[in-house]
Amino acid sequence: MTESGGGPVARMRVSNRGTDMLELILEPYGSDHWLRPGETFVVVTYGFGEDDEPFEVEHEPAVVTVHVGGHGYVTDLLGDEVDCAHGRPETGEETPV
Repeated sequence: MTESGGGPVARMRVSNRGTDMLELILEPYGSDHWLRPGETFVVVTYGFGEDDEPFEVEHEPAVVTVHVGGHGYVTDLLGDEVDCAHGRPETGEETPV
């Protein structure tokens, strides 16, 4: 699969099956996208090399960090891009661990 402009494309779903908010961080950009319980986002990357891995995933309590191997962004299940800070808790709120 290729993105317009060339290069391979990879997609990976990230779902929050828990009962608390889940922070999804997209690296190397440092953008944060917050999933409500039951919500699913799709991480898309394109332009990574043929021998490169498209994703590397790290999990910590309440946080999933996805490193992309090329240009990357986050969408909802309909393919609409999800902006950085989507769903971010208000200042002073703590994310339950």
